[in-house]
Amino acid sequence: MEGVRFSWIMPSAVESGANRDGNIVDSIRAANPMTYVGLSDKVAPLLMMTPVSSFGLQMRMAINYDWCDFATGRTARKPIAGNDILTGPMSGCYITRYMSGGRNYVGHVGTVGVPNIDAQVKRKFGAVMPPTATGFNPFHAWQNDMVAMSQRHGKAIQFIALVTTAGDFYAIAMMPAGGTEINVWVCGGAKKVPPLNYAALRHSLGL
Repeated sequence: MEGVRFSWIMPSAVESGANRDGNIVDSIRAANPMTYVGLSDKVAPLLMMTPVSSFGLQMRMAINYDWCDFATGRTARKPIAGNDILTGPMSGCYITRYMSGGRNYVGHVGTVGVPNIDAQVKRKFGAVMPPTATGFNPFHAWQNDMVAMSQRHGKAIQFIALVTTAGDFYAIAMMPAGGTEINVWVCGGAKKVPPLNYAALRHSLGL
């Protein structure tokens, strides 16, 4: 929700270097601690009328989540267990939910803006993607709102994806608080995104 602030260090991307081979790899980064630390000066209208405790938030409350890496030139996967899964930063990669070997996974299809590498990543993921797979593009969800949001808050925006344990997809805008507040992020909003089905996902991946 817009205006909610968190103390958090976003896990860094896993740079594959020369190994941008499109392979599917297990996520290796830990989920860094995330803590609710209050509201910013610009908040969603609902937060002006409703106490944050109504949404289950308390000051210095820990936010539980699991993390799925952005592995450059590869697809990183994270099994869905007891927590919702975050991944990012997002600038055009597709996020998927699929089953493999009897387990549900979140996959971050790690495109990097290099056509031959991106085609390989998509092709190798597409080769193992089951017909029950779903997915979405978090960056696309915010394309029409980025400029207005950046101007409203006066901050640069980054995007992360959320996949819930129930399989819902959200695109979340996050902004560094800046100033003297180190590792504090302000949420610009969260959009629930309808999932792409198997056929639509393959088409979006150019397969």
